[in-house]
Amino acid sequence: MNYELLIKKAKNAGFEAVEIYATQSYGLQIAVFSGEVEQNKISDSKSFTIRGIYNNKMTAYTTETASEDLDFIISRLKENAAALTTVEEFSIFTGSPAYPPGRKPNPIFNQIPISDKIDMLKTIEKKVKEYDPRIVQVSHCQYSENLRSVEIVNSYGLNLKKQNQFAYIIVQAVVKENEQTQAAYEIASKLDYRDFNSEDIAKTVAKKAIEKLNAKPAPSKSYPIIFENEAMSDLISTFVSIFSGEAAVKKITPLLGKEGEQVFGKKVTFIDNPLLAAAINYQPFDDEGVASYSKNVIAAGVFKTFLHNLKTAKFFKTKSTGNGYKMGTEIGVHITNFCLTSNEPTMSKREMISGITEGLLITDLAGLHSGANPINGDFSAQASGFFIENGKIVRPVTLIVVSGNFIKMMNQIDGIGDDFKIFHNDIGTPSVKIAQLPVSGL
Repeated sequence: MNYELLIKKAKNAGFEAVEIYATQSYGLQIAVFSGEVEQNKISDSKSFTIRGIYNNKMTAYTTETASEDLDFIISRLKENAAALTTVEEFSIFTGSPAYPPGRKPNPIFNQIPISDKIDMLKTIEKKVKEYDPRIVQVSHCQYSENLRSVEIVNSYGLNLKKQNQFAYIIVQAVVKENEQTQAAYEIASKLDYRDFNSEDIAKTVAKKAIEKLNAKPAPSKSYPIIFENEAMSDLISTFVSIFSGEAAVKKITPLLGKEGEQVFGKKVTFIDNPLLAAAINYQPFDDEGVASYSKNVIAAGVFKTFLHNLKTAKFFKTKSTGNGYKMGTEIGVHITNFCLTSNEPTMSKREMISGITEGLLITDLAGLHSGANPINGDFSAQASGFFIENGKIVRPVTLIVVSGNFIKMMNQIDGIGDDFKIFHNDIGTPSVKIAQLPVSGL
């Protein structure tokens, strides 16, 4: 597609401004089951979204071909604009003063033969099954490789490009003993293929599954709770919308009007960092072309800022935080490496557990999105994990429901773990110890 010619034609047709947002995605998916290749698929797709401002209306058109007739695109944009009844003010971004460096794709992914990647999956599956005879099936063993390029060109002279490449492996093991069946999964994400370790992946998922066997509910009462880092990431993910400028515009966040106030305990700091070097998701700029930067959303419990795209920033008469990302043709507000950290001393998981006379270590949460209310912070979720007694883990626990209020809970933190990890949902967190939460079980 000739971007310069499209922009020229659009300007001649009466458009105030025009932008081309182009993406190219390459993907490789391999899956094995019972030693056989179940899936081996390569995908390669392109997409072009053209946005323009015509008669003070923002109009958009998406095509998957670079050879689309430019005059046809412009006519469709005009037709779309004519059908709109909105009276909102729209803008296309003119550009930031400077941009952080982008990330270059890792050539090692293309240098490794697909046959080697298949062999790695077969090895993982084999090692999981060999770990313990109670492992009856490896129900899922998949390798996925992704390379995504984004290009933004507009009539103000903005010309940006970014690329992200990574791979991940998902393995699920099913175990059975007596009449009880349990399952566990592991997701390993890497920026370099050579960092995958078949032995570690197999051992991790097998151990997770075996440890769940012979679980039973805990008595109903309030307990000190340790949310293991993965469970904590799921909980944060459920309530991350309370930090969104979109929620603030709609007045559906409990943080509205509380900038500068102490809303969480002093142990809590939340940072949104799209430039985190070790993260899978690295973004030098957002999908509106706004330069990315690391920002404190919560600093030692004090609420500093909502996350904004251009539209929500304009509503609140502030600047975009570089969190405008596309969902289809619409641009929403989304996190990028949203991390829970603390300026206070951290604790090992063993230290957290040793200080509990009777409590729970929660490793899995289910049904959060149906049992949570981001407007007021209440949540109720089915959970599983381990029962703690006299400073030691004594048995696995399942079929319990843990409930509380996210805002209140973040004011009752007794300890921050030293096991920080960024998960597939773009949430980074260590394990967290909560003073007390109600649990329904036996």
